Amino acid sequence: PLHRIRGKTFGMVALGRIGIAAAVRAKAFGMRGVFYDPYVSSGMDKALGIERADTLDELLRQSFVLSIHCPLTPETHHLIGKEELERMPAGGYLVNTARGAVVDSAAVIECIAKGHLAGAGLDVLAQEPPPADDPLIVAWRDPKHPVHHRVIINPHSAFYSVEGLMDMRIKGAQAIRKAFMGQPVPNIVDW
Repeated sequence: PLHRIRGKTFGMVALGRIGIAAAVRAKAFGMRGVFYDPYVSSGMDKALGIERADTLDELLRQSFVLSIHCPLTPETHHLIGKEELERMPAGGYLVNTARGAVVDSAAVIECIAKGHLAGAGLDVLAQEPPPADDPLIVAWRDPKHPVHHRVIINPHSAFYSVEGLMDMRIKGAQAIRKAFMGQPVPNIVDW
């Protein structure tokens, strides 16, 4: 059965640019937005009209949809595993558009197979492209496996649109221009 999402809790792990954009969209569908992000200043919840969870556990226990928006770091590697997914209300959904290894894909398979998770939407996988023997891909390809009808796997292209590609080109060219002119370049990733 399909149930309406109005009034359900849309939980966000991290509240950066993409998390904020997701919160705004969830609110437009009448969902209650709650986030957990220990690095976000207090008051962001008030500014956005959403709520803050003080702990990841508090967020998990109330999230009908758990949406991941954090970077992949040693701190966030497999942040969401079997124990975390089982803390969510039964029948909930996982959405990962951040980085694949933030979520333990074996846990997703197990929680869907036993019926705790209703489904998952994954725009990212731990290894991209995934190897043919990746357990999630193997389960997803098997029409008899519960994952087959309950998981949407997108090839890390949820951003894709003609306008999105144009934005990427323009922003890239502007960053190169700033670098050549000796100006500060935004969004530098320093490994």
